[in-house]
Amino acid sequence: MRKFSFLISRYVLWAILPYFFLTWIILSVIFFVQQAGRFSELLFGAAVPGSLVWQLALALVPNVVAFTCPIAALVGVIIGISRIQGDRELIAMRAAGVGNLQISVMIVLLGIVLSLFAFFVNLRGVPFAAQIVRRVAVQAAILKLESPVEPGVFNTEIEEFTVYVKEGDLEEGTWQKIFIHQNDEENLQTRLITAESGRIGYGRGTRDTDRSEIILRDATVTTISRQEESSIVSEHVDDLRLSVETKRGELIERLATSKQDPQELGLWELAEYAKTQEGLEQTEAWLLWQRRIILSITPLIFVLLGLALVTKFNRGGRGFGAFLSVVSLVFYYLLTLMGEQLARTGAISVAVGGLLPVLISAGVIVWLFSTRRLFISRGLNFLTSLKNYIPKRPERERAAKSSIIDLTTGILDFDLITILLRNYAVTVAFLTIVYVIFTAFELWKFAGTIDGGIQLLAAYLFFLIPFIYSQLAPTALMIATIATYVVKSRQNEIVTWTAAGRSVYRLLAPCFLLMAAVGVFNFGFQELVLTSANRMQDSLRDRIRSRNQVLNRSGNQWATNENRIFRFRLPDASDNANGFSIQDLVVYEFDRDNRQLEAVYEAPSARWTEEGLEMRKGATIVEIAEDRKANRREVRSFLLKEEYNPLRGIVTKPSHLTVLETGRKIENTASPSEKRLYSVSLQKKYSTPFLPFVITLFTAPFALTLGRKGNVITIGYAIGLWLVFMGTVNVFEQFGTSGMLSPVIAVWSPLVLFSTIGLILVSRVKT
Repeated sequence: MRKFSFLISRYVLWAILPYFFLTWIILSVIFFVQQAGRFSELLFGAAVPGSLVWQLALALVPNVVAFTCPIAALVGVIIGISRIQGDRELIAMRAAGVGNLQISVMIVLLGIVLSLFAFFVNLRGVPFAAQIVRRVAVQAAILKLESPVEPGVFNTEIEEFTVYVKEGDLEEGTWQKIFIHQNDEENLQTRLITAESGRIGYGRGTRDTDRSEIILRDATVTTISRQEESSIVSEHVDDLRLSVETKRGELIERLATSKQDPQELGLWELAEYAKTQEGLEQTEAWLLWQRRIILSITPLIFVLLGLALVTKFNRGGRGFGAFLSVVSLVFYYLLTLMGEQLARTGAISVAVGGLLPVLISAGVIVWLFSTRRLFISRGLNFLTSLKNYIPKRPERERAAKSSIIDLTTGILDFDLITILLRNYAVTVAFLTIVYVIFTAFELWKFAGTIDGGIQLLAAYLFFLIPFIYSQLAPTALMIATIATYVVKSRQNEIVTWTAAGRSVYRLLAPCFLLMAAVGVFNFGFQELVLTSANRMQDSLRDRIRSRNQVLNRSGNQWATNENRIFRFRLPDASDNANGFSIQDLVVYEFDRDNRQLEAVYEAPSARWTEEGLEMRKGATIVEIAEDRKANRREVRSFLLKEEYNPLRGIVTKPSHLTVLETGRKIENTASPSEKRLYSVSLQKKYSTPFLPFVITLFTAPFALTLGRKGNVITIGYAIGLWLVFMGTVNVFEQFGTSGMLSPVIAVWSPLVLFSTIGLILVSRVKT
């Protein structure tokens, strides 16, 4: 009997680890950025200190790591062993008398270690992170109340008041050019207040944390009566103090005494919580408890599943390994979601629903290890043999294709472009599938509890795909370029090319041309598809998270231009048939100094045309004469000429706007933070067609230098390059958003920097 040795086991483990860490890091960074985007609105516009931002960032790590660890284990095992199998090393090991136990012992040990790590993360990290997220959310809300008004933004956080400040200093807490709208429902009055300067005050010797004062200097108060005999009265006040009520005390009490969400409970606390609940709440609590346990042992399950799949199929190569990884992930998480849904409907017990993917995976693993010759493998062989029965193209067509290749790019160039496109498509497809699985897994707790939730989630995922592609395209380009040129270099095709008298620059040319075309495609995709898809997927996501309840859109919307304030309401779905864009429109028109009210325009409904706002169906115009007397008249229709469309104020996310719409938004917003945010977004949109070329410029020559290095070193360098590029781009964008750098410098500096690095690497490549 041959003596057992760990040498082979360690060799196989080292073949797996590079792909494991590559997948883990890439997926973790991608999903971390995705999760961070969910909380951008929480921190936007609030003077949140850096400590809270770092707390929130760290709180996102446990959930991401717990989800990506099992996937990375599966991908690492399947691709690593597939490479060994493709190089016939696995056959040589078995020919030398090395059995499956000796090959797999270290891999199983890796699965056990990763499962222990995942168990600790789910036991301690995930609940602790959920507590941090809640605490940061409440503290950010308190900070926003303490400095509630940002210049250029209509603030409705203060009860009964809408405050708009055109200019101001956030650090000093002072305001200039102020507009305040107050509804006095008791006396049926609307009060409009304009002032040159002001501030909000707290305390003044009182212990009531919910009472504050708005202190205004040189104010003009215009009172509009909404009674039958309407009147307008204006008065000037040198020093005006308004007592307002905030929710600061309520938020502080909530922070101190609020009941913990089940997501914030540990395993034992969650089990005790589930015992005290009834009905659907109890089912959800037990499903959450069981999900954490299952996620903890999933790394070991995936390691065994990947080992069983690869060792039982006589295929080889990384491509086949990636295919097996995707299929395994899709089926496993579909079983997980199906089991949870069956448990929610009461078709099966919670225990069986949670254990369904584990039991089926265990059965597949035992079946694979115990079967010598699988009908699946025979089926794959049969499918491969079918290509012999496919009718071959006529000789004339093949000759025509050869002529096209010779007249255009040449055989090697055509091969390079084909491989680049294939690697790019495969990488995008794999990352997209994992992204969709992660998103579905995250939202299933909402979609699975509502009628039609599956269809709603499917529609959301469909409209999410364009956004996923836009987010993953840079990463996929880097991976595809590195993989293509590293493989070409290791197969000595680069040496053959240069030995034939061709320059390496000529070898890089088709890649650069292809990426220029990809950049043009991505820009058109961004302008024509992405923006509308982002609006749909954000709307569907809101419906899913609100349990299919259409969000209340009856609240007032606000917009402004030089001397007009617009207040309106978005129409309900049933109102769209009348062709009007907005409802309950009120326009307050002031003089050039924005102090004295000159006219009020009201209409039940209105729409935007190229010339301005068209008001119909009982529009009312109130004109104020020099003696401050109001003249009210009703008109059947009225066109208020206006260059700025107030509907532009509805769309607030940069991802919803095209290049032209983003430019108009920058022109029309008075908020410095919004202006910086949209300016950075605009420059990013401008850089879209150039980004693929820049990535290839520094990635392709870098990949050529890795051709003679080992797998571990190659993948390590690739990860490092990717992290440096992504980190630099994100850091500079944050500098631009915070105002530390201009948007142009923030967006284009990393591209110029890495283009310069690429030119240096190209100049040093041996030709």
